[in-house]
Amino acid sequence: MKPGETRNEEGEMAGYMTLVLGMILLPCLYGGSMVLYRDSFQEERNRSRIPLRTGRELAVMLLGELALVRVWWTLGKCSVLEVRFQLLFVMLAGMTFFCMTDFWEQIVPNRMLLLLMLVFLLILGWQGIRDGEALFRLLPSVVLGLLFSMISFGLGYLLSHGSMGAGDVKLALVMGLYLTGEYVVGAVFYGCIASAAYSLVQLARKKLSRKDTIPFVPFLYLGLIIRYLVG
Repeated sequence: MKPGETRNEEGEMAGYMTLVLGMILLPCLYGGSMVLYRDSFQEERNRSRIPLRTGRELAVMLLGELALVRVWWTLGKCSVLEVRFQLLFVMLAGMTFFCMTDFWEQIVPNRMLLLLMLVFLLILGWQGIRDGEALFRLLPSVVLGLLFSMISFGLGYLLSHGSMGAGDVKLALVMGLYLTGEYVVGAVFYGCIASAAYSLVQLARKKLSRKDTIPFVPFLYLGLIIRYLVG
């Protein structure tokens, strides 16, 4: 066997191992986050929850797994060393958690956002040591993603007169960093479309009034899933 063919096979094997590892880690990270945070829930039923025991959680996780496979495929069956895959995977894992905390109690925990910021800095630091040139190529898209989130959600927060929570804005900034300009615009766009469609249907059914608010992060999660699946 030629050396080039050996390297290709090793790279392909590393890619498949990355996918399997990611699919195992995704529910583990969700469950671990829930166990660590659940004592901070306000409602007793949420403090006693066992992760991944409800249909909604399983649906969220199934969508996440499908999106993970699609991202891995879109990035060329990449290995775990691909920085874009690392960023997209960590954001996906974080969003599974935030989706449910916002759905249950309309909260986006600050300490989990801070943890994501720390992980982001670690990923970029590691990438800078490993391949500084690739990092510099990535940074403009990171900045664009952050600026998009700052402008769109900053204006949304000011114009919403309190209907958009500060947690949504802080999460959007983190999304801008992780998803970069390449993914965040589509994720937010699809999320807003889904939120608007749901609100219109519920208003028509008189299940909501114009003064009611709905958790927005589940729709951001859905927008993220759609953007990942689009490729």
